[in-house]
Amino acid sequence: MPANLTLIINLCPGDAAYAALTAGHLAKAHREQAQEIIVIIDDTKAQHSDFYDHQKRYHEPEYSISLAKITAVANQMFAVGLADNVLLLSKYIAKTHLHKKYLNNRVTATHDYRGAPITAYLAGFEACKTQYLVRYDGDMLLHQLSVDWVLAGINLLQQHADCIAVSPRPAPFATDENITLETDPTYWFSTRCTLFDKLKILTTTPFIYGKYRRELLLRKWMQKTYPPALETMVFHRFKSSGLKNYYLLNQGWLIHPEQKNELFLDLLPQIILEIEKGNFPKEQANKEALDLPAWEKYLQPVTC
Repeated sequence: MPANLTLIINLCPGDAAYAALTAGHLAKAHREQAQEIIVIIDDTKAQHSDFYDHQKRYHEPEYSISLAKITAVANQMFAVGLADNVLLLSKYIAKTHLHKKYLNNRVTATHDYRGAPITAYLAGFEACKTQYLVRYDGDMLLHQLSVDWVLAGINLLQQHADCIAVSPRPAPFATDENITLETDPTYWFSTRCTLFDKLKILTTTPFIYGKYRRELLLRKWMQKTYPPALETMVFHRFKSSGLKNYYLLNQGWLIHPEQKNELFLDLLPQIILEIEKGNFPKEQANKEALDLPAWEKYLQPVTC
């Protein structure tokens, strides 16, 4: 029987070249336990920022072509049972009140100063109808044991009053590392991959609250890292409430690809197969970012 769980996978046009593999990999990992899998496509354009090249990111016709491709990927996931709902953010009716409900309209921008999503992440909270929600950025790579890691995560959420979120280990560990702890509670969490208790989340909304409001006003006035990342806003709210993210240290791990060039695309099918089996080059140990040169060497066929 599935858990009281929704899986959210956030995608954007920039994921079009690899999402069929990465998002499919994540959906398969949780299909048995998730009552619903929702793919959210962020088709809204971020505001201009000095942090990235806005013109290059949204250059036409490439942007529209990528949007069509990522939509086709999501629709194919729906067709084969790896998604139950595909949500295009621009057409999501509920998005009009998300910033009021979760941010008290203190921040209304759809993206943060880096161009990373705000509204698309909030849409995941809102679209979830189950008590538990696990969400991933659509480029993440996961290794878990034979049992879905979210089951251990749900147990932690139920057992610890101060636990509002759970994440797998953010990087693989060295094979000779002696893991003596099962969890590592911390106030920080990452939007890359987190399991939430939505009932606890709702007790903390709006996220912008108390002293952090003054810091936010100062950031806005100085135009310094504004709008902030959603994970920063949520971190301050959770910490002020004494709520923590528990990292599971022995239930699996994540890797985040940062280089997404042709070499990455060529190696990705093999990388996913190895990660699912728990294999990785020794250089990858304790690194959150995918070490592409190490993987290239690791996957080279042995020649006599």
